[in-house]
Amino acid sequence: MTGDRERRTSTGATLRLVGADAVVPTPDVTGQDGAVEQAAAPSESIVLPGQRQSVAVGRHWVVRTSAEYGVTGLANQVVELLSSELLANAVLHGADGGAVGVQVRCTEESLRISVSDGGASTPVVMHNEPSAPNGRGMAIVEAMSTRWGVDEHTDGGKTVWFELDLADF
Repeated sequence: MTGDRERRTSTGATLRLVGADAVVPTPDVTGQDGAVEQAAAPSESIVLPGQRQSVAVGRHWVVRTSAEYGVTGLANQVVELLSSELLANAVLHGADGGAVGVQVRCTEESLRISVSDGGASTPVVMHNEPSAPNGRGMAIVEAMSTRWGVDEHTDGGKTVWFELDLADF
């Protein structure tokens, strides 16, 4: 499931997690110039304290939200694993005492999970030895997601996100 990395600006809108069998279509909207545009995808978000316990809370929220929309099996397991990696990084490397935002958005084609924090450091993909106690999280995200990236905020902090193409499940 590796893909080209993409860099996109985070809109602040958040996503609703859905699977291939529960895709919520995004309706077309006619803009002021008469052009047909796609409306924003359904979205949801939560904000958690930047504490260790928030990793489990955020992970369970993502899994529960996905289950409400019919995401089960392998797709749900991949979302759970990758969300957990991003949440752990946000808590570990985010600003001390800062909040962690979790965002979920789905289009007909893909699912995006975003995790925001106030930390200045950007994630690095490391390929550590199998016996290393840590440092494999972003390598897992890179290997199992279709796309992933980092949006740096002008006022500090960042949003790290991954996407899964729903057709892969």
